[in-house]
Amino acid sequence: MSSSEASLAMMMKEDRESGADRKIVGKSLSKNGYGRDGHLKIVELYGSPSGLPSAIDIVNNRLIFLGPGGVVAEAIGIPKAGRSERLRDAAERLINDPRIYEVLGREPVVTIFKPNSLAKNLFEKDPNERAHYNEYICNLHRNTLIELTKFTNRPNIDFIYTDVALFDRGPYDDIFWAYALRESNLISEDEKKDALDITRKSVQEKLINIVFGINVPPSISLRREEKRGEGHGKVMNPEFLPIIYSFYMEAERQERIRAGLYSLYKDGKITESDYTGQTENFLIQQTRYVSIKGEDSKESNSDRVFYPLKGQLLYNHGVPEELEHLLEKQ
Repeated sequence: MSSSEASLAMMMKEDRESGADRKIVGKSLSKNGYGRDGHLKIVELYGSPSGLPSAIDIVNNRLIFLGPGGVVAEAIGIPKAGRSERLRDAAERLINDPRIYEVLGREPVVTIFKPNSLAKNLFEKDPNERAHYNEYICNLHRNTLIELTKFTNRPNIDFIYTDVALFDRGPYDDIFWAYALRESNLISEDEKKDALDITRKSVQEKLINIVFGINVPPSISLRREEKRGEGHGKVMNPEFLPIIYSFYMEAERQERIRAGLYSLYKDGKITESDYTGQTENFLIQQTRYVSIKGEDSKESNSDRVFYPLKGQLLYNHGVPEELEHLLEKQ
């Protein structure tokens, strides 16, 4: 065991002994996030089951860093497609997986992040400030990834490693929102470019290992929203949802084309330059994409999220056959 792995194992032992949460678990914000006077308790955002707003954990007074061999994944897709539930389910399964325990010598630490919860809970979606709202969310995702992957701690600040970081929306999703908001004339062309410039930094730096595209048709998304007793909002409406859905479906189409081109490349029928040239403008770049139909069974979709994460984590820790077997099945 390397010194970094030994340090990580010791920290996990201390963390368990202190009783600290191993995953983001708790009641929904609507149930415990507001004080008696009806005002939001901002600190409760750090206890939401949806995920942490940043890698600066103010509740436990510590920083969160991606550990050696760690995996970062992002779930994207149309609202009400089941992203949050799939991520929580994946976290539980990863923590309790015996093969991962065998390889790591301990339970993995899995952390769910939802940085845009700060924007959604603290600020109104003023149509006149939509560009600033969207840019703020892009920066939240970017900054959380920097906190998680680029910084080192100071000696007088506690920190913890996480083996798996799961983002409920992140820089890849910001790309789709930038295009859809522009298509809906909610932001200008320059404002779309500003948003894309922020997100593409994280893409170019390959900070996300896997992207899960979880989608349902707009009609199902709206019906699920109505079952919750919530009316149409500024984006959850019959006008906007088909627009952003069309961009998600364009990515699905591009990924099918990519798979065909990659098969041709492996067979020597096209060159690497051909492959790169025909895919360089695709919406998803520099990462692996997994398509998930949100209307399929929960069991099937749970597997579609869990196994790629498990395979990538074990691969990063020196078990390549796990990932190779998984890719062959797909």
